[in-house]
Amino acid sequence: MNPVVEVSHLRKRFRLPLDKSTTLKYRVTHWRSSSRYRDLIALRDISFDVPPGQFLGIAGPNGCGKSTLLKVLCRIYKADAGYARVNGEFSAFLELGVGFNPELTARENIFLGGAVLGLTRAQLRDKVDEVLAFAELEDFAEQKLKNFSSGMQVRLAFSVAILAQTDLLVMDEVLAVGDASFQEKCFDAFSRYKREGKTIVLVSHDLGSLEEYCDRVILLNRGEIIADGPAVEVTSTYHRMIAEHALATERDSPTELSRGDPSQWGSRAIEFASVSLTDANGQRSHRFDTGGPMTLEMQILVHHNVGEFVCGMAIRRADGLLLAGTNTFMDHVKLSSDAPGRMISVRYAIDSLPLLAGGYIVQVALEDVTGSHSYDHADPAANFHINAMGAHVGMLEMHGRWQVAHDQDVPSSDAVRQTAG
Repeated sequence: MNPVVEVSHLRKRFRLPLDKSTTLKYRVTHWRSSSRYRDLIALRDISFDVPPGQFLGIAGPNGCGKSTLLKVLCRIYKADAGYARVNGEFSAFLELGVGFNPELTARENIFLGGAVLGLTRAQLRDKVDEVLAFAELEDFAEQKLKNFSSGMQVRLAFSVAILAQTDLLVMDEVLAVGDASFQEKCFDAFSRYKREGKTIVLVSHDLGSLEEYCDRVILLNRGEIIADGPAVEVTSTYHRMIAEHALATERDSPTELSRGDPSQWGSRAIEFASVSLTDANGQRSHRFDTGGPMTLEMQILVHHNVGEFVCGMAIRRADGLLLAGTNTFMDHVKLSSDAPGRMISVRYAIDSLPLLAGGYIVQVALEDVTGSHSYDHADPAANFHINAMGAHVGMLEMHGRWQVAHDQDVPSSDAVRQTAG
């Protein structure tokens, strides 16, 4: 069976002018400026195929070429070399509200957007109520689009885009706008497309959604494919790339909390004076091993006597996903403020880190015992990286054990028949 999408040695270049030749006078007085430009290589030798029925995710940092790739695929841009081919019809959702008229109502824009997709007015007439219901805009059907919020517009645009009965659905950051309920409806629609044997290509920064829904993910960086494979493996590679970039930046600008850091907020009756991470030797570090020790050390400065208080900490993945959190109240540790001007040292020791390779951040907080008043929050207070120690994938080391048992020999079928005879 032929692939739905074929991309071979694709290359796309943009020429960026160095001079602002916006007027005729400028062009006449700077007649040589037309040769002043620089080349931006958006895509470099990109090759991949997408078989029928596959849910493909495309990830990567801003400016890596994701949207350019989709626009070449949808014939908006022309490739400079190689080719991108879609074997069948496709429906594209690349920009918010493309093909819509802000002076028309939601109902009228459904007919306009559907016509762009090749649907007849008769086909659309039976679908209008369905589209409005999916977009949750029944009460705004006769309102002009220019009065809609961006979230309302994207819901309407997506609801129209999925009307097309095509072989391929191409989506660029469709989940960037819209609440969690609408996002679930989007993925329900994606699941229906998969059941019907349709193919989906989705660009998104939401790595959790890519892991959950995509069969395969392609990771782009600086116009090149740096990973292509199962979603979990590729997103893990992306996490490591994010962490390595953060650590490289941190060498020039350390992110460990220091007094007066703008990432802190709260009443400051008591506050974090410093937060740091230390290794097995008690030395400050930002690199640790899976299964190795790590200690979170906090210095708390008392400005006012607030009585008992709670100190909490949380570890998040570099993209913000919460992995673990605890506090002194939950762990039955009592903390009480001392006389103003005194410093309290608090340590949280982890004997064996269960985290796998990637980048992580630490958040810390000081609150009253009821949790209704915040004295100090720091987000992030520190960050760290787990070194790659093995081939396990994901976020957590499960510490599981494989067990294999060899039962006694089973008689051959001939022997069984002879015994039975």
